[in-house]
Amino acid sequence: MRTPLCGTARWPTGSRMRRGDIHLVDLEPARGSEANKVRPAVIVSNNAANRSAEVSGRGVVAVVPLTSNTSRILSFQVLLTAEESRLPQNSKVQCEQIRAVSPDRILKRLGEVPRQRMAEIDKALRRHLAL
Repeated sequence: MRTPLCGTARWPTGSRMRRGDIHLVDLEPARGSEANKVRPAVIVSNNAANRSAEVSGRGVVAVVPLTSNTSRILSFQVLLTAEESRLPQNSKVQCEQIRAVSPDRILKRLGEVPRQRMAEIDKALRRHLAL
């Protein structure tokens, strides 16, 4: 198994990162208002790109970070409840924070986003990116 800088074990080579999975992702170093630290994030890139990046060791995976600050949900953000996500608390999917990361930054799998909620994330991404 490869291990990232923080020492958390990665899954064996050949395992799959799938669109809609929630993983811990190492977002350091960050600048300005970028989401930082190791935090949950939703994989939003397509499965073919995810697999290619994982197998080849090159390329990137698109992720959207989560935050536990759910006091305000904007039109390009999505509420993800603890019950549906199996995370310890309600979270906000920050589609305005979308970024491409190396597969080496993607750590432990925590769960997955339900299909209906993933459709809302897709809509929020389209709104934020004006697609």
